[in-house]
Amino acid sequence: MGRQQAFGEFLRACRLRAGYGLRSFADAMDMRPSNLSNIEHGRANPPQDREALARMAETLGLRGAERHQLFDLAVKHKPGILPADVAEYVGRTPGIPVLLRTLANRRLTRKDLDALVEHVKEQGRKAAR
Repeated sequence: MGRQQAFGEFLRACRLRAGYGLRSFADAMDMRPSNLSNIEHGRANPPQDREALARMAETLGLRGAERHQLFDLAVKHKPGILPADVAEYVGRTPGIPVLLRTLANRRLTRKDLDALVEHVKEQGRKAAR
């Protein structure tokens, strides 16, 4: 299995793809270019603030899986910590802790979890019709 991508590598790739230079993106994020460089090179930890990560994602035009990946990679170096967007949702949705505990107690396999995710997505598509 290959090495997983770090937050800084992902951010840099997205920044370049969106056409931002280091300084112009740092300016758009209201941060010092040296701080952005340190994050991109893994010398500084990624931001943990949901608003800062959302602003990065929006500025870079990240949607869907890429947006989620930005949030996920921001906490990759902190085992046991939820991504900021997920933590916010869990905090404002009373049933989620019960759901997560139920899932943990069932000791579902990765295959079971993937099937559950697909089921939830299908239910969402049906509800949207």
